[in-house]
Amino acid sequence: MYKFALIGRDIGYTRSPNIHAAIADALGFELSFEVCDVTYDLLENTVRGLLDRCDGFFVTKPYKTAVGKLLGADISVNVVRSRDRKCFDTDGDGFVLALDRNFSDWKNRVDGALILGAGGAARAVASALCRNGKQVYVLNRSLMNAVRFTEMCAGSKLYTGQSAQMIVNCTPVGQNGEDVLRVMCVMPQFDYAFDLIYTEDRTPFLRRCAAAGAETQNGADMLMFQAIKGDMILTDTQCDIRRVFDAVQKAVDGSNNG
Repeated sequence: MYKFALIGRDIGYTRSPNIHAAIADALGFELSFEVCDVTYDLLENTVRGLLDRCDGFFVTKPYKTAVGKLLGADISVNVVRSRDRKCFDTDGDGFVLALDRNFSDWKNRVDGALILGAGGAARAVASALCRNGKQVYVLNRSLMNAVRFTEMCAGSKLYTGQSAQMIVNCTPVGQNGEDVLRVMCVMPQFDYAFDLIYTEDRTPFLRRCAAAGAETQNGADMLMFQAIKGDMILTDTQCDIRRVFDAVQKAVDGSNNG
């Protein structure tokens, strides 16, 4: 029996327990899964407890950078393996797999991408795009955090209106009906729009981009891909990730409709 967990703040909406249960079924292992919704003052003690009682755990907003610092890793962390305290980022791989699945020609059509936000998830997405040879621009409500982002993510630049074919919302703005484009004062003129928010099929951001002609996708596929990659790491398993994705999607869709 493997023991995994998820740590974050204000994550009552999370679908992770169902997703990881479906992954366990697809890969053939038994699993217990714990959700730790904690305030920052409890973060360090909670991380220590998870290292002691779990085989590994997943990290979500807003702690991806903070957990990395606690464990001496200079990356955005979303997976921690307890036995050696090693930190991983599967968000970037999950993001690219979701792009490949939903935007078949994006690698040929995208030269530049605009990232909204400067947190841990934004760093993972930007790094993945840079690895794929794309120019990355960042726009954030805090200029200081945006500048720090460009210093930490080699190849990224501050957004000052440069040409970009893709826009990615890496902020939580939109979970409660807000329009991140209006908040950031950006026009929805892109070929592709991706929102890491997965609790809504179409956020106001995606609706406006679609109305302007963009192909759009929310974060549901990315969530499942990064979870599968994380479980593969924590269980030392190799698999056909797309086959497992199809099985997990079918199981999760069935549970949501049941």
